[in-house]
Amino acid sequence: MTKDKKAKAAARQRQAETGEPYTLARRRTLQLAAASAPRTLVDDHCANCLQPLPDDVRGLFCGTWCKETASLVRYWRGTIRDGRLERDPLVGNAIRTQLAFLLVGGYGALRRRLPGNVRLEVRLRDDDRCQSCGKPGEEIDHINGSSPDLDNLQLLCGECHRTKTAKNMRPAGKEEVELIRALFELRVVPDEPRLLADDESAWQHVWRGLEKDRKERFRDRLLAMGVEVAKLKTRRQMLEELSYFLDAYEMEEPVWTEDFDGGFGPDSYFARSMQRDD
Repeated sequence: MTKDKKAKAAARQRQAETGEPYTLARRRTLQLAAASAPRTLVDDHCANCLQPLPDDVRGLFCGTWCKETASLVRYWRGTIRDGRLERDPLVGNAIRTQLAFLLVGGYGALRRRLPGNVRLEVRLRDDDRCQSCGKPGEEIDHINGSSPDLDNLQLLCGECHRTKTAKNMRPAGKEEVELIRALFELRVVPDEPRLLADDESAWQHVWRGLEKDRKERFRDRLLAMGVEVAKLKTRRQMLEELSYFLDAYEMEEPVWTEDFDGGFGPDSYFARSMQRDD
């Protein structure tokens, strides 16, 4: 029995036991299975690189790069297992193109993490709008180089960020080739996905519920700090209130101190796991 058939059978069994609608029973069984698997997902950490999520990030990934990396892993895994990669050369071309975008936009820039208070200041200054097209902003972009100065930071939407990234396309170097190899061997090849976000079957059923849970945890944390949240509807309003609260008590947002390798670089959990006998 394939993994997807097992998941459906488990959902039908739960439906019979609880009387829940099938879609709810399937989502709950997938969530329970994910919770029991080690290191597949960590609350309030990026679902791709397992690093802590800044408060201003609404979703489950620390940025577009991590979100699209996990999306590519799921697509790549799915096309191998259903035979599309072997049958259709266009599928292979699509994977290679996406890998090129990820390499240019990701590996070198991933170490340029910003403190939460700087991220919040950029969002407030740019009114949560892409500074290129005016759509809702998603990514904080370094305009030129790696300086964290506010004058070198801007808010962009995912599409504009990718367009800017595409202009910097170049052949992959040795380090980047190793990154692709690690991504393939550690996250695409294994029959059982390393991360919940890698699971081409489960992710589509659970991500919305996980986002809702993250929002509720953020509200609960603000309540525990004494912040009034009853009238705060959006995450932006919550962040602004949190900023006022921290300023009033002369507190500081935590800064990034750990070395960051994108979740599958030479110092990552995945690389270390390769050195074990399991």
